[in-house]
Amino acid sequence: MSRRAAGVLVIALLAAACAVEPIEDPGIGAGSLTSVVYAADGTALTEWHAGEDRVLVRYDQLPRHLVDAVVAIEDQRFWVHPGVDLRAVVRAVQADLAAGEVVQGGSTITQQYVKNALLTPEVSLDRKMREVSLALGVEKTLSKQEVFERYVNTVFLGNGAYGVGAAARRYFGKEVSALTLDESALLAGLIRRPNALDPYLYPNAAVARRQTVLDKMVDLGWLPKAEADAAGALPLRLQPEGAADRSRFPYFTDEVRRRLLAEPALGASPEDRFTALTTGGLRVYTTLDTAAQLAAEAAVASVVPAGGPSAALAAVDPRTGHVLALVGGADYYDPDDPVAQFNLATLGRRQPGSAFKPFALAAALQAGIGLDSEFEGGRSAVVQTPAGRWRVENYNRLAYPNLTLLEATVFSVNVVYARLMNLLDPSDVVALARAAGITSPLEALPSLALGTQEVTVLEMASAYATFAAGGLRIDPVLVTRIEDPSGRVLFQAVPTIRKAMDPSIAEEVTAALTEVVTRGTGQQARIGRPVAGKTGTTEGQYDAWFVGYTPELSAAVWLGFPRGDRPMEAPHTPFTITGGTWPAQIWARFATGALSGIPYRDLPDADSADLVAVQIDLSTGFLAGPLCPRAHVATIHVHPESAPTVRCPIHHPEGVELPSPGFVPAVSGRDLAEAVAWLEAAGYQATAEWVGAPGRIPGRVVTQYPASDSPLAPGSRVALTVVGPEPGTAIPDVLGLLAGDARKALETYGFRVRTVVTPEPDPGAAALHRGRAWSQSPTAGLPPGDTDTITLLVNP
Repeated sequence: MSRRAAGVLVIALLAAACAVEPIEDPGIGAGSLTSVVYAADGTALTEWHAGEDRVLVRYDQLPRHLVDAVVAIEDQRFWVHPGVDLRAVVRAVQADLAAGEVVQGGSTITQQYVKNALLTPEVSLDRKMREVSLALGVEKTLSKQEVFERYVNTVFLGNGAYGVGAAARRYFGKEVSALTLDESALLAGLIRRPNALDPYLYPNAAVARRQTVLDKMVDLGWLPKAEADAAGALPLRLQPEGAADRSRFPYFTDEVRRRLLAEPALGASPEDRFTALTTGGLRVYTTLDTAAQLAAEAAVASVVPAGGPSAALAAVDPRTGHVLALVGGADYYDPDDPVAQFNLATLGRRQPGSAFKPFALAAALQAGIGLDSEFEGGRSAVVQTPAGRWRVENYNRLAYPNLTLLEATVFSVNVVYARLMNLLDPSDVVALARAAGITSPLEALPSLALGTQEVTVLEMASAYATFAAGGLRIDPVLVTRIEDPSGRVLFQAVPTIRKAMDPSIAEEVTAALTEVVTRGTGQQARIGRPVAGKTGTTEGQYDAWFVGYTPELSAAVWLGFPRGDRPMEAPHTPFTITGGTWPAQIWARFATGALSGIPYRDLPDADSADLVAVQIDLSTGFLAGPLCPRAHVATIHVHPESAPTVRCPIHHPEGVELPSPGFVPAVSGRDLAEAVAWLEAAGYQATAEWVGAPGRIPGRVVTQYPASDSPLAPGSRVALTVVGPEPGTAIPDVLGLLAGDARKALETYGFRVRTVVTPEPDPGAAALHRGRAWSQSPTAGLPPGDTDTITLLVNP
């Protein structure tokens, strides 16, 4: 067709344009919008979308260099034409007519926008005429900035991203306002051919196109050449492919999604709610505290070794019910873990062991059984129940004297709680636990007090929060508010608050659980501020718990193997895991971080004014003497008339001479702890000097001054010379020692010990050194740092 014919066609278009009326704002058309989930501090946690990933942005959020880059490469006369660029139209019509078909676009940004929002992808002259008419009408309705804003929210930029907001997050992991010049030029260059220029698949092509955009900006005088050269010299700086589809804290956001799929405010059916979440552009505001979440993940990682058991943690604010942190497993995205995406904190039900005892304690207090009520002790007990005889043993078959209910809680004495349940109606314990926040199915059985029925980690954190809140139960809250794209509130959380128990009952429970952490089984959860809590370990070592709280924080920690098929003891773990070990340590490290900067408040104290403190050797149940192993000795508060009076005969048999008053006992050759116990029993104080002595057992006393049997006034000091480095300064040397001596020495220094029986490479040496340690890792002499486990290789 001739240039004259093309001109006639353009005149016809202009004539039609004169009759164009303003049209209604098309917005973004029928496109779906990505929903964004936010933490409590406003940071984005994840995005939910179906086929189209689209995040709306405003014009004032766009960097100037992004605006210039898009206009330069797509429609350099955008700011001056009325929606259609006649020069471009003439050029395109001539090319199309010469070819006998549509071969060139000539579309302005406005035309591209109406095509994206209102038209089909069809390529025809009729559709082009419609596009022109709509573009002219839109520009009579919207300002240039409004047109541009809608355009960059509808354009496809590859990898599922629609609009520059989604593309900025998908390619660079940032908000559009934070884009740099080179990133803006890359996005602008993708508009024409997003799939062919995919920077993940075709990085060289994407970089070349980026350079074309920068050069065009320089040619138009919109960018100094020096800045263009600097931006063009930069390598592609993309975030890993698929990272945009990964949640920052996936166990938390998955639980949010699971709950919202049941939220009626988002739709009448699960399908409607799914559509709203993935296409409705919702803004979901959650309770997650990012500092607390990071502290939780760091605490777990710092305690549980690679390849060890799984850990789960849930933390709740007792004052609001807000769920602050969730750890549901080791790595949600681990492709080699078949249960990686199973949330152990909210979906996994496991036996809580003795961590369930506080609910039985609260029920007992409600029934008028006080903390000072005394129960028969012992190693084991046989209790008659409606179902028959029930035999119960204490953990490790430890023996206790008669105890108050308080002391039985502090030291988690099973036989006392079995006898307590014989006085209670188990259905009352079920009712109390339900009132506190346990929602899992519970049967009214006497064994309930020992934690034989399954619960979730989040339930335990929430139920203990009821004690922290003075008996008020507040259901867990994960989402505070949901808004649609216009800001209309679709859902607003209204806390559900119920009175679970009288405040005085909750205070007495808290007083008892504070003693658990201060001097009982939960001492490794101490953090320098008042803490109440309880340990739990199930029969067979399959589950270990610590659940604790302050007035500002309630958290539950569980450890175990997800399938429940391996006990947490050697060889599966370096040592036997109980609630008072790794779970309590994780809780302490988490709470220290989560409560940083928060002033602490006191917790109620237990009244033990009428009790006396006595030292009991729990391995025998007798009054402890200076020769009892310190690891078995506990200070217990008992009624005066119930205090044991017989010193432990197992460790103090007849014929063993105790220190004579006024004379220094012989302690050379003893372990330091035992030596100190002997000296204190004789009324003396001890000082220690540490010396290297290869081949001798670290922690063993080699000399003393004054010498044994020397007369010395009570209260005087005895100087001891002890083998090995001073604890905390270096790892002791145990090479050449018998395996038992090596383990004991390292445990004295506070290390866990992993023993591997394997012969050393030299057969002759292995035969000569049977049963002795021939390698230790880390090696002796190194600063201990964060080392908590020493691996010993021992000859068979």
